[in-house]
Amino acid sequence: MQGVLLAERFRISDRLGAGGMGQVWAAQDERMRRDVAVKVVHPQYGMDEAETQARFEREVQLAGRLSHRNIVTVHDWGEVAVDGRPTLYLVMELVQGVPIHQRLKESTPPWPLAVGWAAQIAEALHAAHDQGVVHRDIKPANTLLTPQGTVKVLDFGVAKFMGDTIGARDLTITGTPLGSPAYMSPEQAKGDRAIDHRSDLYSLGCLLYHAVTGRPPFTGTNQWAVLRKQMEAVPESPAALVEGIPVPLSDLILSLLSKRPENRPPDASTLYEALGRLLVDHAVTEPGGILEVTQLGHSHSVSGMILERAWEFLTEARAEAGRIVAEAEEVKAESIREAKRAVKVVRRELEVLVQRSEDMDAKIERVAARAYPEQPQPSEEDYYQAFRQSINGSWPTPGEFGDRVKALYGISLPDQETERMVNRFVNRFTAELEEDHIA
Repeated sequence: MQGVLLAERFRISDRLGAGGMGQVWAAQDERMRRDVAVKVVHPQYGMDEAETQARFEREVQLAGRLSHRNIVTVHDWGEVAVDGRPTLYLVMELVQGVPIHQRLKESTPPWPLAVGWAAQIAEALHAAHDQGVVHRDIKPANTLLTPQGTVKVLDFGVAKFMGDTIGARDLTITGTPLGSPAYMSPEQAKGDRAIDHRSDLYSLGCLLYHAVTGRPPFTGTNQWAVLRKQMEAVPESPAALVEGIPVPLSDLILSLLSKRPENRPPDASTLYEALGRLLVDHAVTEPGGILEVTQLGHSHSVSGMILERAWEFLTEARAEAGRIVAEAEEVKAESIREAKRAVKVVRRELEVLVQRSEDMDAKIERVAARAYPEQPQPSEEDYYQAFRQSINGSWPTPGEFGDRVKALYGISLPDQETERMVNRFVNRFTAELEEDHIA
């Protein structure tokens, strides 16, 4: 089809991919002057043309109403003759990215990255399910990962159309079962027509299992064997397969893979919140955790959750620090009170030993002073002198300045404070040099 002008509007260029449902081509919309992706659905045999087209139109219109940052936008659809046969096509947003299944072939990502992908897919599913649209074919090949880390889900409506048209289990297009057995829910594997949004959650559980362990939950010598396992077998715990996977994440994945839909998370929104909590806890408790989460292309809501949880940690830490200080002060005060009472008793009972009691009192005061010394805080001028001592042919970095302060005063300054001081002292030092020059 390369070079073909489809429907007198879409100039076909490179083929982007192919699967059981059709081929995807890059194209130029010559009317709108924009790049698009065109999915050409495999021609169907033995179907009434009007009925097929009406079904396709209905599903595409439902998908076209979905507008979400994690969903590939549907622009248009139509029907053309390919090799003399009526063929339906779908025009979509052209996304610069790679399917997640290609990314998984290269390596198994760190679990926080995989959870970030799944959280974005859950957001897409939540938006679709709210509109009554069930995807029916969530799998790595139907998810695109952009260079910015954003996940885009495609083919909403296509799986439903194909399933209703030729049957979700009994017929095939290319010699394999329609759909993706490695990611099919048990109800899909049984051929149930009345499936709901929880089937998508099961498929997402299969995808997440694959992303964190390196393989789908069930494999077999043929796809029919995999379908049987989807209906009957119990998956092995991801935490038992891969070291370092948190037990709460492993348990969440296993709940998604429950054979009975009612035992899975109730909806995609609940799943997103659970995945978000895993990312937040990782970000605020593990070294480098926040940096890992910011690489997900998913910071619009997760970062808010991180800030909220971090504030909780900070509040708790401040409260604990305040409690410890208060207890220490109380211990100090009580020690001094007890010491003074003891001295008074000694003075009253042993007047002849007044001098000795005074020596004891002085000793107690010295012990108390050593136990609870008051550390003088460096002044602004002290910090400035430390800055000047740090100059060695060039301005000191915040790290070098911080090391100098610690060496001189035994104080560890926060990174942001050292950076502000360096900037301030650079300006001051420069101004002093200019004044000396003018003078």
